[in-house]
This record gives sequence, structure tokens and C-alpha cells, in this order.
Amino acid sequence: MFALGLASCISAPHADDMPKDPKALPPIVLLKGDTVSKFSTDSLAKGRATLLYYYGPGCLPCDTFTQKMIAAMDTLKDINLLFISAGSFHDVKLYQERYNVEKFPNVKLGLDYNNTFFRYYGGQAYPLLVFYDKNRQIKRANLGALSLDTVRAIIDK
Repeated sequence: MFALGLASCISAPHADDMPKDPKALPPIVLLKGDTVSKFSTDSLAKGRATLLYYYGPGCLPCDTFTQKMIAAMDTLKDINLLFISAGSFHDVKLYQERYNVEKFPNVKLGLDYNNTFFRYYGGQAYPLLVFYDKNRQIKRANLGALSLDTVRAIIDK
């Protein structure tokens, strides 16, 4: 909660840092749990739908949703899936150790250390799901977990 409170004090990103198209996927850089490796949304596989999954440490609905996604990863293997943490480096590492989501080639997990996601989407609670189509245009944002059938329907729409 303290980190979230601090993040809310950060001003909006500079206009030069934001996409020219407000519906476009913004450039978000994730710092991996090793605190050295980075991953950017600019590196995502092109021509695939993308789901940004903003989760928080200690969030029970997030844990449940993550477990359901892992169990049904075969139905999500054709999308880019980013687990974006609102916690700390330690929380990212623990989440990866607990769920091992990066064993799936389409999944990346990390800390949004620049708070780009938070500033861009105004994430106030978890989980926050943001869907993008294969052209990297926003389709929908949803506060709260969804059924995997609904997730798949949004992706396919």
C-alpha cells in the first residue's frame, strides 16, 4: 500500500513518452526479478493480441486468476501475456518462483519500475486487465478478474 501511495504521487508521463495514438500500446519497460534484465512492450511478438495483467502482491483474486490462467495456458498460448507487478523486486521474484509463469514462451513478468502502467492506466486496484488487438490497439480494460471464457472471447472479438 505504501508503494502504491508513493506511485500515486508521481506526475503523468511526459507527452514525449506517450504514444501519439492514445489507443496504441504504450512503451512499458519491465525490470525482471533479477533486478538486471529488462523487457519492453516494444519487444513483444508482432501480429498477436496482448494482455497486460497488472497484479499486486498479496492480492488473493490475483493469485486465483493466475492459477486459472496457468491451468488453461493452452488456450492463451497465441497471445502476448505480460504480468506487471505493482510490488517490489522481491515480490516479482517470489511471484515467478511461486507460479513459474515465464516457463511459457508467450509470458513475461516484471516490475514496472518507471510506473508507466500505473500512470497511463491509473491502476487503482488489482487485478487490472488491459486487452490489445494484434495491431496493438486497445480493445478493453477491465478492473477485476474475468472468467477465462470471457478473456478468450475478448481476445477473439
